[in-house]
Amino acid sequence: MARPSRRSFPADFFSPKPRQWKGKEKDLGPPTLECNQCHLPLSDSSSNSCISRHSLWCPSTPFVSYRLVSALTSLFLVRNRLFMMNEVIPRRSQSIPHHPQRSIRRHSSSAAHTLSSQTYLRDRPQPDRPSCGPEEPVDELRSLLNASTPFDPEHAWHLFMESVRVDANDVPLNVGEQLQFIRRVLDTFELFGDTPPDLPLLYTWGTRLEPVVRNLKSGLKDNSPDLIPLNCFTAQVYAWLGDDTHASLLARETQGAYLDHVGRCTLLGVYRNISVILRYRLDASHALDLLVREWKFLRTFRHTSSVPFPQVASFHKAIRNILVDIPDGVGLLRSRSNVDSSDRFVMGHLLLEAYCAKKLLHQSHALVLEMRRQQLSVKFHLQISVTRLLARHDLFSLADEIFASIDPLTNPQMYYSAGLYLYARRGDVDRAEEFFAKHNDNHWAIAVARSMLMHAYAVSRQPEKVVKLFNKFFPRTPRGTFCGARPRTVHYTTVIHAHADQADSDSIDFWLKQMQDDGHRPDGHIYSIILQRFALRGDVESVAATLNQMRAVKIEPEHIHYTTVIALLARRKDAVAAEAFYLWALHEGITPDRKMITSLMNAHVEAGSWEGVVRTFDYLRQSASFHCVLSTEVYNTLLKAYVLVGTPFRVVLAIFRKLVRVGVRPDAYTYSWIIQSACDAGKMNTAEELFTEMEDKAKSWGPLYDLETYVLTIIMAGHVRQRSLAKAKGCYEEMKRRGIKPDSRTYKHVLRAYANERTEASLAIAESFLSRIMDADMEDPSWAGTESRPSALGNIYSPLMLVYARKERPEEVARLFNGMLEAGGEPSLECLTIILDVHRRTFNVDIVRKLWPQIWTLAVRDSEANGLFNGDDTSVPMLKRHSNLLCMPLSIYIDAMSAAGDHDAVLDAWTSAKAQGFTFDAHNWNHLAVVLVRAGQPERAFEVLERVLIPYSRKAAIIRDPAPESPLVFDVMGPDVDMPVSDAPMHRDVRRARVVKKTTDRVRGLLPSPEDSTDFTHPLHILQQVIPGLSMWRPHAVTLQILSQVLEHLQRGRLVQPIRGPNTPPATLNHTDTQSHAEAASAALHRIYHNYPEAVREVKLYERRLARRAAVLPRLRTRSGAK
Repeated sequence: MARPSRRSFPADFFSPKPRQWKGKEKDLGPPTLECNQCHLPLSDSSSNSCISRHSLWCPSTPFVSYRLVSALTSLFLVRNRLFMMNEVIPRRSQSIPHHPQRSIRRHSSSAAHTLSSQTYLRDRPQPDRPSCGPEEPVDELRSLLNASTPFDPEHAWHLFMESVRVDANDVPLNVGEQLQFIRRVLDTFELFGDTPPDLPLLYTWGTRLEPVVRNLKSGLKDNSPDLIPLNCFTAQVYAWLGDDTHASLLARETQGAYLDHVGRCTLLGVYRNISVILRYRLDASHALDLLVREWKFLRTFRHTSSVPFPQVASFHKAIRNILVDIPDGVGLLRSRSNVDSSDRFVMGHLLLEAYCAKKLLHQSHALVLEMRRQQLSVKFHLQISVTRLLARHDLFSLADEIFASIDPLTNPQMYYSAGLYLYARRGDVDRAEEFFAKHNDNHWAIAVARSMLMHAYAVSRQPEKVVKLFNKFFPRTPRGTFCGARPRTVHYTTVIHAHADQADSDSIDFWLKQMQDDGHRPDGHIYSIILQRFALRGDVESVAATLNQMRAVKIEPEHIHYTTVIALLARRKDAVAAEAFYLWALHEGITPDRKMITSLMNAHVEAGSWEGVVRTFDYLRQSASFHCVLSTEVYNTLLKAYVLVGTPFRVVLAIFRKLVRVGVRPDAYTYSWIIQSACDAGKMNTAEELFTEMEDKAKSWGPLYDLETYVLTIIMAGHVRQRSLAKAKGCYEEMKRRGIKPDSRTYKHVLRAYANERTEASLAIAESFLSRIMDADMEDPSWAGTESRPSALGNIYSPLMLVYARKERPEEVARLFNGMLEAGGEPSLECLTIILDVHRRTFNVDIVRKLWPQIWTLAVRDSEANGLFNGDDTSVPMLKRHSNLLCMPLSIYIDAMSAAGDHDAVLDAWTSAKAQGFTFDAHNWNHLAVVLVRAGQPERAFEVLERVLIPYSRKAAIIRDPAPESPLVFDVMGPDVDMPVSDAPMHRDVRRARVVKKTTDRVRGLLPSPEDSTDFTHPLHILQQVIPGLSMWRPHAVTLQILSQVLEHLQRGRLVQPIRGPNTPPATLNHTDTQSHAEAASAALHRIYHNYPEAVREVKLYERRLARRAAVLPRLRTRSGAK
């Protein structure tokens, strides 16, 4: 059998010289690698190191043996001409100037996050390499090309070069084998757009492969079938070398040839690789321009379902990854207004498909509107996709805007299906019934249509109607079997969802059992509903058990499950546990989405961790994975932070107006927070005007449900704080006039309005109102709203319990507490704290001592979070309780115990709370200073001021990272159990109104106008450092008064004696003891002045303020009397 013909190498084989194509693209710079042997950069021209080509000639690499170098140094004949070694040394093409590229630097800076090709080659399993033996390199290379083991391109290249050494006059591989070799190398570095390519490495391989493909092409005839795949490979090689123009033109030339489907898919892979390289060498818009230019060819591959080739799916995946890096598709489309409309049509649809695939809601919506503005038709299926996408994420006003302009005649079934989905998600039962009738009349996907109609009633909180529809659609025989169609899992899920919104645990359990009895296994969506139910009740133990049960039945938790748990931890004000669970989700392989990170941001808001709020928002804003467009939900969370920290209303209003100007569409939640800020500032007329504005805009939002109740409750609470009982009652009557059912929060403010009058008549009215609520509860328990029944009962009983506690009437507090338990309530920390306080006020120390273990048990249970994590002992984080749940009851307890002389109980409570990880607020530290004086330890009391209260009121400046790599705060700096918690007013509306008044007066010059900046978090960054000094983080007046008395006592030569218990006999002193006590008092006074100068200074300033007030007050009284 004759050997295959071999062609000798041309003289310039090792000198890649692409044709001189001139383009606009930036050129790729040289590799920035270094030779480890010679320690000189490759760009260095000194010939002692790597001569001039690292990839072939450096002795530290396996590319070419020394024997081959020696052989090529000599003269030999190739195609009737001689050449010297300096012609053989491979050199970079002079047609491609080399400049450092930004994309290369970007890749190197993100090496921690991206697996480069070099790392891939190093870490991948290496194939077994045969030891040196009689087998020739070319034979080993043939075996390697045909093997199914992982392909090692470096080893293959070494064998290829060794094959050249064997016979320098001939290529030892036939055309098919050379093409297979090139294909295997190219496939090793295939690009999909999900990670940045290693451009320097690709350039190195381009310089190797370019002479190979050039030599191979020179020996092929124009009609050779091998020319088509060779042209595809050559185009990729030129793209690697940075000659994108040449690569794309060569690919276009290949389109003109006759291509079978395999050849077309191969060419499609070429365009994929060129597009990815363009995106990282230049930017995504250049890749989009290439796609638009070649769309006539590429559009034939759009429907992957009919083409089972992996190249088609990988092409679409890569294109989506590239195009979503164009965050402002609208701006790009506007900038191309002078481009032909057909090209803009293609450009818009490519971007829209990418945005929809990546669920970029606002970009998709804005792009559809811009295409309509430019009179570019938007394909029907894309308009439907955008409508469904927006409805799925509850952006109903945006979905309505798209859906209203869709022509139903184009595809009636798709149109009415999307409409039913939209109205069902929104809870618009009238429109849902109308669209369901169309499905029913035309027999369109009846099972799906039934589930959507049921969902509409579930969202509108009509569980009875949902059950009625279920029984109507799926009737049973007397034996319990279904008469006709059987329900699917989605139908059971909808029924469970309807009852979950009402927190009806019994009905949920019933339908879960019914579902399993009918042969349906609960899926991830069912478990998400169950998780939300337990999370709403704050039942961490049940949430943890549900997560474990999911894993036991092989259902891995997804984004929605982790987001639900983070939201639960946010309601518990436990930002540390929320961050730990976020990290745990990463450990479980979850890629966080915007909603999950927004829930983490909300956890920082609820915990008063303002640094965490700023950092999380900055992370969302700058993170490329969220494409620079933040949802309204994110801005609502930021507005919530501004309101809860006590920001002046003018600042909140300016931020609100700026959000509208930059294109953020406010929703009902946005208005609720701006109205809350107006009420905190006492601007009730402004609040009512904003409510009217909200109502006007809400016509396009769909039903508001409990949001209207919530906003009217906010306004009513504002009137209650201003003691405008008539106006508060007017708000309540307005709610009834509108047909709005008040919930427990509304009743709480009504009861508070009457109770705050603190007259016997007003208390009698409040008691009567409470009785009417409980009497009506037997017929309609909907007043509980979305809260669990025990929580709702706590809302309506606590205002009266609190008033009776302040009036020191423990028997009335006990009566109300028992009534709450009889109505189905449960002991809560709030109610037990009220009972603890009333017995402290009435000096019932024994009852206080008995209540404390119950409070401690509840606090430990409600702050436990370790059960949420599942895994081996080395991977599960062990959390401490960084929670302020115990702050208020701890202050009450240590005050009662120290007043009774039980100082050991105080010490035990404080050390136990610290050991368990509970954090302390300003009231705890002030109470600690007082109880230390009562315990006869005044020096330690001054130390509390010196080390804690004064430093935190003068909080040091916080360094802000404008582009954080992670949203986590505690993972970076670690939580400090001794660091006092935030004392921002948060949800305590009376204190919040007080802080708003102080900040309005004192920080006017510190805050820049939000309207002059695009930085939405800068005012919050300033306020988080100012608020501690304006709120309770300072020595309280009572604390300073007691410490002033301590200094006076010591100056008189008297020691501070501890308060003694009832069974402790009083101490007796003689003359000698008095003299020694005077010396001890003098020494203690000296130590206080020496060790705690800032605390002493604070006490002296307090004394001066009292003296000044005492001097001014008589003159004011004299003036008022004269008038």
